[in-house]
Amino acid sequence: MERIRILFTREYLPYKVMLLINTLFLALAFTADSPNDIFNGFIRIIQSRSILYTDYVAVGGTGAALLNVSIVGFATVMLLIIKGIKPSGANIMAFWLTIGFSFFGKNVFNMMPLIMGVWLYAKYRKSSFTEHYIAAMFVATLSPAISEIAFLGVFNYILEIITGILLGFMVGFIFPVISNASIKMHSGFNLYNMGFAGGLIAMILATVMKSMGIDIIPSDHWSSGNNFFFAVMLYSFSAVMFMAELLSDLTAKRTRKSIKRDIVEFFKIHEHSGKLSTDYYNLHGKSVYVNMALLCFFGTTTVLVLGADLNGPTIAGILTMTGFGSFGKHLKNVTPVVLGAIASAYLNRWEPTAPSNILAILFSSGLAPIAGAFGPVWGIIAGFLHVNVAGFIGDINGGLNLYNNGFAASFVAMFLLPVISIFKPDIYSHHVHHK
Repeated sequence: MERIRILFTREYLPYKVMLLINTLFLALAFTADSPNDIFNGFIRIIQSRSILYTDYVAVGGTGAALLNVSIVGFATVMLLIIKGIKPSGANIMAFWLTIGFSFFGKNVFNMMPLIMGVWLYAKYRKSSFTEHYIAAMFVATLSPAISEIAFLGVFNYILEIITGILLGFMVGFIFPVISNASIKMHSGFNLYNMGFAGGLIAMILATVMKSMGIDIIPSDHWSSGNNFFFAVMLYSFSAVMFMAELLSDLTAKRTRKSIKRDIVEFFKIHEHSGKLSTDYYNLHGKSVYVNMALLCFFGTTTVLVLGADLNGPTIAGILTMTGFGSFGKHLKNVTPVVLGAIASAYLNRWEPTAPSNILAILFSSGLAPIAGAFGPVWGIIAGFLHVNVAGFIGDINGGLNLYNNGFAASFVAMFLLPVISIFKPDIYSHHVHHK
């Protein structure tokens, strides 16, 4: 009861916002479809293979996808509350990324064995689970691997499900160690570090599975025709976050001084390069919600202006961009990277709005710290290169890594940083060799 009571304190505003967002998803689910359609669609989602690109809106329908998002979101918030974890930029970001990919590969079945694997790792190391909760929230990048084995449809049905669950335990167990080691590879300039860790594990899993004769067939589930519904939803979320900042002191007396302080803190966010780990929430408080609202607006508008589809995968990209508004991203460091990515999409052989292009554009913002540290020109170059790398690197891991763009971004960062050191040695030394 004590942990439930603390939700009503001002310090725990982020969890109240999370609960509100989840409630809105749940309400929207039953607005979009009938209960029967939602239930049947949800079962299809649970039993789907979930590899890239498995749009849960296409698999189960809008209502079922929203229900899955809500259930995963509530489970995530309750994990934070039950474990007594205080709000931070990291767990705000992790929440938004988690619900984003619940449109697009994560569900309550394929993520739980992975989280339990992280819990087993904590037990083995005789450490607290709270020390590894970030890894637990990100390990579901490998959710498709669990679904791929559990619903293989070749051997005994029950045996396949048990094997998938056991695989989840094993992968979750090693994930914290791999993710801790991988950040050294890109010096913190890829915000999607967990995607790099997931990519390394997925690459090993995919090669083993292919060697054993298990063909990983790419998914082509990609919905369209829902732009109005999802645009209203996403712009409404932008408004909710903007109002969360304005109304957070509703019980207190808002003064010109407090309003001015919040504005100052918002602009201070833009002074950071965004390199890992820059916790905007702990540094600048609730002003992060204005930053997140603007990023949500920016991501949604980018998709609509380009004439692309708002669906499960693109919403995942937008909500991921939104979440990192508390942990590394702001319009100043995101915009150059996205512009470079858009330019690349218009110059490569695919349509600019093709799934691989539009997702690479949205997720290219994982390289925002490069623009923040070294300037917009290098940000544009990073975004340009990212689209090209992301378009091909997914073949290595067979679509088993949901954060494939995080995997690609690490290679771009590892390639680009030495080149930058030639032209900007002093700035490079400052950002790479100092925290």
